[in-house]
Amino acid sequence: MSTARDESQPTVRSVERALDLLEILERDGGALRLVDLSRGTGLSSATVLRLLAVLQRRGLVSAQNGEYRLGVASLGMAHGYLSSDPLSNRARPHLQQLADTTKLTTSLYVRTGAERILAVRVDGAEPFRYQLPLGRRLPMHLGAGKAILAFLPDDDMAGILEQVGESRTADGRVVGAEQLAAELDGIRSRGFHVSVAERDVAVAAVSVPVRAANDEVVASLSASGPAESTDPAILERWVPELRRAAAAVGR
Repeated sequence: MSTARDESQPTVRSVERALDLLEILERDGGALRLVDLSRGTGLSSATVLRLLAVLQRRGLVSAQNGEYRLGVASLGMAHGYLSSDPLSNRARPHLQQLADTTKLTTSLYVRTGAERILAVRVDGAEPFRYQLPLGRRLPMHLGAGKAILAFLPDDDMAGILEQVGESRTADGRVVGAEQLAAELDGIRSRGFHVSVAERDVAVAAVSVPVRAANDEVVASLSASGPAESTDPAILERWVPELRRAAAAVGR
């Protein structure tokens, strides 16, 4: 005799597969063919087509000329998150005040698994030529992500470092696993991170962790400017202001 849990398992699998498709489309940021989605999920083309049909009916996926991309309804979900997320809403006025004080672009990056996502940004006095879109997934081992990674529990950090292995910064510097671990030790000791051309050759930034009420690091807060005109020593002077903002956001 099957249990209710057993009966629900096919439905749960279908939900997970549909979410896998949405995540692949989100990460790619463009249009993908059926064969790409089938290969990316490991599912048959027939199964992918059935799932895509459901997602298309809900407006979460759109299709044109045999290529699939996220649909307009996904933007509605993003708006729902931005409107209702307490951390983002609490952060905005503090980021605005920090941007007014420092004249730098201020950002809040929220951890999701082994990555971080840009949740809030306030432009500074000297905007970047390229504006990083809200919602963009970014690595944890570069730039402001290190202000999260350095303070994670040992097991979580070890798992991410194992995934990263040897890495390369935007300006071409090769960073081995042991070197990255040593950098994270220094960040944990200082309580902040100054980065120049790590994730983007045009960006210099200082970042600090944001802690939840239980002291868990859930995000990082950064202030950044163009690398060509932003002195790292001046960035470091703004650390007390960033810490005050991060503490207010965390509360």
